[in-house]
Amino acid sequence: MKKNKIFTLGMAGIALALGLTACQADMDTPEIDVPEATIEANTTIADLKTVFEGKTEKVGLKDSTTNEHYIIHGRVISSDATGNIYKSLVIQDETAALAFSINQSSMYVDYRLGQDVVVDMTGLYIGYYRGLQQVGAPGDPYNGEPQLGFMAFDYWKQHAQLNGLPNDACVTINRSDAWPSTTMYCLIETMPVSSSDLIRTQSQLVEFRDVYFRQGGTATYAPKEESVSRYLYNEAGDSIAVRNSGYSNFYNDTIPAGKGTVRGILSYYGDSWQLLLRGPGDVMIDNLGTKDKPFTVAQALDPENRLRNGWVTGYIVGSVKAGVDNVTSNDDCIFSADAEMDNNVLIADDASCTDYAQCVAVELPQGTMLRQHANLADNPGVYKAKLAVKGEIDEYLGMTGVIDSKGDADSYTINGEAPVVPADFQEVAHYLQASETECPFTFDNVTMASGLTRVWSWKDYNGKYYLNGNAYVSGAKESLSYAISPVIDLGGMTEARCSFRHAAKFQTVLKELCGIVIREEGTTEWTELTIPTWPAAGSWTFTGSGDIDITAFAGKKVEIAFKYGSTNSQADTWEINDLVVEAR
Repeated sequence: MKKNKIFTLGMAGIALALGLTACQADMDTPEIDVPEATIEANTTIADLKTVFEGKTEKVGLKDSTTNEHYIIHGRVISSDATGNIYKSLVIQDETAALAFSINQSSMYVDYRLGQDVVVDMTGLYIGYYRGLQQVGAPGDPYNGEPQLGFMAFDYWKQHAQLNGLPNDACVTINRSDAWPSTTMYCLIETMPVSSSDLIRTQSQLVEFRDVYFRQGGTATYAPKEESVSRYLYNEAGDSIAVRNSGYSNFYNDTIPAGKGTVRGILSYYGDSWQLLLRGPGDVMIDNLGTKDKPFTVAQALDPENRLRNGWVTGYIVGSVKAGVDNVTSNDDCIFSADAEMDNNVLIADDASCTDYAQCVAVELPQGTMLRQHANLADNPGVYKAKLAVKGEIDEYLGMTGVIDSKGDADSYTINGEAPVVPADFQEVAHYLQASETECPFTFDNVTMASGLTRVWSWKDYNGKYYLNGNAYVSGAKESLSYAISPVIDLGGMTEARCSFRHAAKFQTVLKELCGIVIREEGTTEWTELTIPTWPAAGSWTFTGSGDIDITAFAGKKVEIAFKYGSTNSQADTWEINDLVVEAR
């Protein structure tokens, strides 16, 4: 091991030296021993764990012809300083993490967070303890399976070398990101934790966001001299055991109440995950993101809060322009009430903000009350209003955004007021009633094969009227035609649905080429809707279609149409009546 001299007194040392005697001034500057490993890694942790997956054995040579050993390296991510992690040392490289079971306490003195360690694995035992792949010494079998226990500390030191000085800087990343090779990192994990990739996942340093302890504010971490599990939950009710020791120096501390981020070593026992806290500092419960303590825009912009769920609040200061999917400058935004799109707004901590870099883009999901009430295109009056919205902080339109909001009455407020939702659906329109002698629909014949003069007609049978779609005249004829309703006003509504009754005795291409569509007044493109129930073939019995959700068009004026299609070889007859539109 080499010793490199590094002079590090700096300005503080100079100031101290000025106050010393001349004799003292002649003293040598203290040198710092920088350890340098004499061996170099030739195998990643993930590769080593893969080679010995499912095995418990002593690690042999990597290449017997050259006498090459298996050598790995990694940064220390565990700490036994608080006593919660017991006789275990965990290191991590850019591929995976690995736990070493060592019969020694207070290892944190020599193996500090971020310390790089090079380990000659040849001659060490690798295997499992209750399902956790680790390195140790042969122990007593469990259910007939070999298990590993603690190796002697001296034996560990014969195989491990420190390399450089500790660097406890830690970056937080997504599992899908590239894992750093030069610094310690923490993976953002979600519950329930998947067991599909145990090699890379076991023993990693992870953090769970927007989680809470149900016993927070009342229970301590553990009873004295007893190890227990306290359970961590997310909003969906998923949980993970947090294993705490009654011998730790924080066992008697009360677990914080509220919601926040919790870090730890992701361990494994039996077939279940458990989290090992390195200390109380791994529990970062701040209650940020609750309705009573929402994220400010500045806090949402903080990379540390990316992928957190919760409430975010700010003033509506503008929107992103139409056609822009990656905001790179203020030119991509409109800082006024004159919006071009209804699917987003920009919010800021200052109502007079005109700098996109100080804004968060809020996604307004289609068909939600949030879009209906908060978009500037339809509601210029909400410009500079204070919006609070519940969602996930992540990238949207190339900038920090709030996405995946449910957009219902419980997911947002405007100027502190939640939207009022009517209790019951009310009939807005009722067309094609059997008693109507005239049809109020208009017909748009897009394709009419030779020999066809019409597709749609208003017919009656025994005094009961219905809309009839048919393109069979001396044989099937190709066609595409729309029977279009009058304009239906859904203004002020937050939810809407429609239904109708229909019959079709002979069916070939009915479900493929026919259907119901909708569009906003003044537009030309139709949106296809799904018909839940089609009539049974073989009779002219009318059947209810079932409710069809058109909430995406609530708050707008719309047209609903029945689309009829046929080919030169197949043309069905479709009979329709009783189109009912309801909203609230």
